[in-house]
Amino acid sequence: MTRRQTAHPTSAAPRRWALPAWGRGFWIVMGAALLVRLAAVLWLRDTIPYSDYFYYHEAGRMQAEDPGFFFRHETVVRFGKLNWWPPGYPMFLAALYTIAGPDFRVAVFLQVLLGVATCMLVYAIGERIGGRRVALGAAGLVALDPTFIFTTNLIASENLFAPLLALGLWGVGHAAALWTAPAARADGARRAMRGAILRRAIPVGIVLALATLVRAIGLCLPWIAAVWLYRSAPRPLWGRTAALGVLGGFFLTLAPWTARNAVVAGSPALVCFGGGLNFYFGHNPGPLGYRELGSTPLAGLKDAARIDRRGYQEGLAFIARDPLGVLTRAASKVVALFAPPTYALHANSAILLPDPSANPELAGEAAALRARQQRKDAALHGPLAVLAAVHSYLLLLAALLALVRRVPQHMPEMRFLTAVVVVWIGAHALFWAQPRFRYPLDIPMALLAAAAFAAVAQDPDSGHRRRRVTIAP
Repeated sequence: MTRRQTAHPTSAAPRRWALPAWGRGFWIVMGAALLVRLAAVLWLRDTIPYSDYFYYHEAGRMQAEDPGFFFRHETVVRFGKLNWWPPGYPMFLAALYTIAGPDFRVAVFLQVLLGVATCMLVYAIGERIGGRRVALGAAGLVALDPTFIFTTNLIASENLFAPLLALGLWGVGHAAALWTAPAARADGARRAMRGAILRRAIPVGIVLALATLVRAIGLCLPWIAAVWLYRSAPRPLWGRTAALGVLGGFFLTLAPWTARNAVVAGSPALVCFGGGLNFYFGHNPGPLGYRELGSTPLAGLKDAARIDRRGYQEGLAFIARDPLGVLTRAASKVVALFAPPTYALHANSAILLPDPSANPELAGEAAALRARQQRKDAALHGPLAVLAAVHSYLLLLAALLALVRRVPQHMPEMRFLTAVVVVWIGAHALFWAQPRFRYPLDIPMALLAAAAFAAVAQDPDSGHRRRRVTIAP
């Protein structure tokens, strides 16, 4: 008798909308996800935002103080970096600061819950694809991911992007589940199915658009979802309906912000500016990656749209001079993308110390704070950094193992996740990359890794008889 079977044959049938029968393993993993994130946040309570993290905090604070902040041309001119960032995370912080005041520690504690929500969604995806073993493996890899754990304590947009990405990935599979539903095989199902498909596909587009308004890399996601849904549908009409539903929901959700860019910034950028700038960072005679504009041919340009146009021109001109270098630069960028995520740990070393030169009485407090942080840094830059690197390489190797064992061919939804991974890597090979850009990719890679582990566990050559992992309907 399984967990989902009733104890007595005469008992009532389960309700249609009853929650799934989450087992003890689920609660253990979710409890671990909550505890490790909460422990990291409490242990690193002295960390303050700096660099981009401080800029996010300030943007949220100013938007909370002035609801029209993002909708004035003066903001576009004075705060140039905001032109390169989507508005979602600063708006999220602004909403939180409006309620609780401009205290970034409130955001950090809310991000603990967002991290747990991400793990729950990963579990739900894994259970649908491959059963409980895959669900627990994938959710466990995300729950104990050092990058995710220590980024929780940072004012970083990844904390909001990750649950939206996971929700979008779950929604794509939820829409595709209609193909195998009993209603899909019933007579006269065609007309009813079109409505059901739209009711599932349009919210997917909306969620992916909200994710894109947090990090612009989300622009590639609706196209992958639309193509996969179209190809996986048993009838062309259903596939077209699903694809149009996803894309329609996506672009209608982005439309208001695109209109804002046209009116306020003077150019209808779909989400934000910076595409041409990032393209130049990936194709130029100098070092790959971010540089101050003053050290590039883009120096002196102030308008974000002009910077993008010039960036594409410079990047394409450099490619024309060195076409084979596209491949070598792409390889370097992929290596950079999969470098150990030590940034997530090191960024937590930023603390604020009292100034003894201004007030000698604070010298003892400053020394104590510095000594305490040095002890934390010894762990952050030592064993925890090693653990983060090991986890990253484990995910990469296990995801490659999933491809070697042809897991996506046996689990159709894994083909979609594999496409997400491949396109994500390709986009950063085309533009530029650093380990931070890989953060959200750990979600589909964890699902691939868990499926690979499950495939190895069920291998009849392993010498043990194990339950076969099947695709959940």
